[in-house]
Amino acid sequence: MAEPKRVRLKDIAAEVGVSTMLVSIALRGMPGVSEATRKKIQACADKMGYHPDPALSALADYRRRTRPAHSYAQIAYVTNYATPNPPLWNFANEFLLGAQKRGLEYGYEVIPYWLKEHGCTLRKASSILFNRGIKGLLIAPLPEENSQLDLSWKYFSAVAIGTSLASPKLDYVAFDHHEAMQMTLEKLRNKGYQRIGLLLRNPSNRLRHTSLDAYLGDQYRIHKDRMIPPLLQSDFSSSEFWSWYDTHKPDAIITDSDLTIIDLLNERGLKAPQDVGVVCYSKHSTENIHISAVNQNLQNIGATAVDRLHTNLLRSAYGVPEHSYATLVHGNWSEGTTLKK
Repeated sequence: MAEPKRVRLKDIAAEVGVSTMLVSIALRGMPGVSEATRKKIQACADKMGYHPDPALSALADYRRRTRPAHSYAQIAYVTNYATPNPPLWNFANEFLLGAQKRGLEYGYEVIPYWLKEHGCTLRKASSILFNRGIKGLLIAPLPEENSQLDLSWKYFSAVAIGTSLASPKLDYVAFDHHEAMQMTLEKLRNKGYQRIGLLLRNPSNRLRHTSLDAYLGDQYRIHKDRMIPPLLQSDFSSSEFWSWYDTHKPDAIITDSDLTIIDLLNERGLKAPQDVGVVCYSKHSTENIHISAVNQNLQNIGATAVDRLHTNLLRSAYGVPEHSYATLVHGNWSEGTTLKK
């Protein structure tokens, strides 16, 4: 029995009375087609039983990967800082480096784009990106937590890095702070620590409270009778830290700021691990490599964001998704020397 004939784009075009190119654009969700025409084409495609040919999609992906560098499609790594390259956010350049390396594997050139360039409004910035032929956006971590970004999303496929973008709800890739905190607590218990304290310098709501929730849940389940309240200290105060330390007498301290904790202990001449164990559960700097830590690999996070964006571009998933997805990247343990063996 002969296989049924595959429905082609030109078959749909003939049925609707439009060009094959218009059918392709409409079915891929790209701009340039009226909503009424798009719905008409989609309805016709559904009625005729059209399905994309996976072999042709794979071929298109292969051609993208092997095209000459000068013809690479561009992806914009979008930042919205007050200034182009603030020193406080230098670490985020690692996301960009990882994204650029992975982008080349897929046939993309990942370029930085500062939204406030030349005093642009977000509407103007959207127009510039669209007119440059850029369809894929990587949204870098935003300077404020729970941020909103009003770009013309219908023209782009976008993936956010980190959890600072609250609106719109895009697909995002982030370090798994919850898993990193659980790993840290397990390591500490296996080493015999009993009174485990938590010092957070970065705002917890920026991470959607994931690490704080993991710590509190663990302490409630295992050390309910001797829980130590976490010290959330975004505004640094040495006196507040020592009041907390003297009151609760932790034998180990988990922190997100490896530089801060060492400076604090030096004020009293305390050493880790002789006087107190120290571990950074979300380390991304290359300094203080002797500190026991769960290391983030920021370049890997940037590369993973490109993986997700590439998939969305192949699916022609433009605009704000109806259902967004999160990809969480695990860290790796570095034994260091600031915990007892």
